[in-house]
Amino acid sequence: MELLNIYEKIYKDVFCKTFSRFFFVFLCGGADKNNIRNRVRTYLEKERFQVLYPEDLFMDMLNRDKNSDLLEYENLLADSADVVCIICESMGSAVELGAFVQSEKFEQKLIVCMNQKYARDKSFIMMGPVKHLEKKNKEAVIRYKDTEPEKLGAALSKKMTILRRFAQKGNKMQSFENIAAYISFIPVIVYFFKDVKRKELHKTLKELLLKNKELPATYNKLFNASLKYMVRSGSLTTRFDENENDEILSLSKAGYMEVNDLLKLSYAANRTVLHDKIRCDILREQLNN
Repeated sequence: MELLNIYEKIYKDVFCKTFSRFFFVFLCGGADKNNIRNRVRTYLEKERFQVLYPEDLFMDMLNRDKNSDLLEYENLLADSADVVCIICESMGSAVELGAFVQSEKFEQKLIVCMNQKYARDKSFIMMGPVKHLEKKNKEAVIRYKDTEPEKLGAALSKKMTILRRFAQKGNKMQSFENIAAYISFIPVIVYFFKDVKRKELHKTLKELLLKNKELPATYNKLFNASLKYMVRSGSLTTRFDENENDEILSLSKAGYMEVNDLLKLSYAANRTVLHDKIRCDILREQLNN
């Protein structure tokens, strides 16, 4: 069985018969070392939310491609996220708020965190974007004290836990226009293969999406950014194989447990037999090459 056919079987018979266990939060805020955003991120990740920073995922690409800009990548992440959370602690995050609040697509996902000491200011931010958002949804604005980042983290976690209950969706509905689909699907591929060559994964997944008429123009960006996220979050490990002249991807212990837990919730018929058959197909493919 060709690699493409194995990928297709894993996608259709395994992945599409499970439910997404992820809830993605695109978190905007300050960029300095002592910013509140980093402390809130730590809190949310402990609560098992998937937190996305554009600079974590796309900075290498920005440095290589002088024609691209951060806003383009931020829109990619906002499209993928279940929630866009903006902590207004810098000029940059204020600009992001202004940009996102003007988009109907992102407005529904927005949660804005305002420093309490500026809450009564008659500033452009308070009288413009924040006031506009509060008119639409008062619950979308949270006020915080910069001395109490843990309380802000707890308030956001409580709100997002409620949203997560309503956001569960079947993986069949995942779109590969979004980074979330790659972060959900790639570990399932690696789970069955144990070790996967990066170039081979990139090529075969691209062929699968092309065959399914789901290949986005942003495929390379989304593929590379998703791997960066999974390595950073600790679900994937990488090593360089000089003989293959390629990176080898494997699941960490935590990554393996995540996929294992996901597959326990599968509604595929004869699940154990199906998984064993896929592993046999992989073994035959590896022996023939």
